Amino acid sequence: MLKSIHITVLVLSGIAYAFYPFNAEDTNTLGSFGRLQIETNYAYFKNYDGSSHQDYILQLTMGITPKVDLAVVFPYSAFRYPDREDLKGFNDASIFIKHILLDQKDFRLGYKITAVLDTGKKGIGYGKPVYNANVMLEKDIGDSTLNFNAFYTKAAQVEELRDTYGFYLHAYTNLYKYLTFGGELKYSIPEERDIKKKDIHILIGAVFHPTDRIDISLGLHKSLNRDKSFSNYGLLAGLLMKF
Repeated sequence: MLKSIHITVLVLSGIAYAFYPFNAEDTNTLGSFGRLQIETNYAYFKNYDGSSHQDYILQLTMGITPKVDLAVVFPYSAFRYPDREDLKGFNDASIFIKHILLDQKDFRLGYKITAVLDTGKKGIGYGKPVYNANVMLEKDIGDSTLNFNAFYTKAAQVEELRDTYGFYLHAYTNLYKYLTFGGELKYSIPEERDIKKKDIHILIGAVFHPTDRIDISLGLHKSLNRDKSFSNYGLLAGLLMKF
């Protein structure tokens, strides 16, 4: 069960760390070498089995070239169970590189490669390195953006898990100069080998931009498929600062 809960951390609020609170990776980069970005994100998930967990996430991103970013992610997780002792500690850290291959006026194509390192506390982390690849397509239509993410996660090396794949459909629009609103749909094969149901969830969120260097985000996640290993709903909040 611990690994199934960790999967929720990984996919819903862990590996992606995209345009928070959304999970679909965007095609934005910091634009030049040495530009820095700090994100502090929070997520709370209530699971169908009665357990819950909270994630506190620190992400540090640096621009490498105008089209390449490099980032490291440090999550801390706290789990509460109805029938056993609670568990908390550092989750697996990760590192990723994002590369935008094509950047036209209203269309962008890129990829992201992530390595989840075996650094988490026993019972929280995977226990072995896990790898993830994303391909991102974005299309601008007026003040709105449509995003498609296809992803593949290599996790079969971990006991009771399998490699998984899926996609995100994501759309967001700039309602005002200081506010972006959007939603996404996720469909994937769960990583736990004995789960037959597909992982399907939706997420709606808003990002407030008080300045061009600060984002404040809020989001609501809801699963559309019920399984004891899935999260029923989640609440997300984040703060982003660019330097």
